[in-house]
Amino acid sequence: MSLHLDGVSLNLGGTPVLHELTLHLAQGEQAALIGPSGAGKTSLLLLCATGYRPDAGQLTVLGDNPWHLSARWRRRLRSRIGMLYQSSPLPDRQRVIDAVAAGRLGRSGRLAALKRLLWPQDVAAVADALARVDLADKLWARCDQLSGGQRQRAGLARVLYQQADLLLADEPIAALDPRLAEDILRCLCADARQRDASLLVSLHSVELALSHFGRLIGVRDGRIVFDLPRAEVTPGLVSALYADERLAEEAAPAVAQLPQGRRC
Repeated sequence: MSLHLDGVSLNLGGTPVLHELTLHLAQGEQAALIGPSGAGKTSLLLLCATGYRPDAGQLTVLGDNPWHLSARWRRRLRSRIGMLYQSSPLPDRQRVIDAVAAGRLGRSGRLAALKRLLWPQDVAAVADALARVDLADKLWARCDQLSGGQRQRAGLARVLYQQADLLLADEPIAALDPRLAEDILRCLCADARQRDASLLVSLHSVELALSHFGRLIGVRDGRIVFDLPRAEVTPGLVSALYADERLAEEAAPAVAQLPQGRRC
């Protein structure tokens, strides 16, 4: 089991943001989180990435409770988790090759990690990851020379190079045009499937979630409203999830028209 949440709650700054969540993600399984802005999707992903410690309930990630581990072993656990953010946090003055290679720093000791930062290691594998996101010509460029979309793809290359057992992505296509958005989702799904890694992605686009994922998890007000196979996600459920948001009106036809049985 890659993820196991049982009655998990989270408070941030004294404010409850997640309420008694129960969620299981098996090894190799892929699922999409959908829901309105402020629903708690980002907090849920950061919790799964061990960025937050739950205030109640049980959390198991890749077979371990992160908060029962020493700091050293928790770092090793984190090295097996790949996190793709809405805006990839790449240092402006760092070279792309170093930013992508940083995906494996957590697997090394401190001295080996420092050496990797000073002298590029495994150049061919880094170049291959960049080629997979159509950035082969940016290997030696600085991150501040990349456009917003290129930075996002470089962040994806870092996750691909990391070869994590659990992939978490928080709105990874928000800054991309429709073609690149489709490409990134296909690349994420294919990489996870090829390596039997688990994948949990939050998406604002219900249509893309329906197109690429066989399991959809609806989140609203810090609670899981539904967790269903795509075939059981109805226009009524989507409308209720988004309430008065205009996205509900746009998403409902996509639910009704999507061919059944389509998979990532």
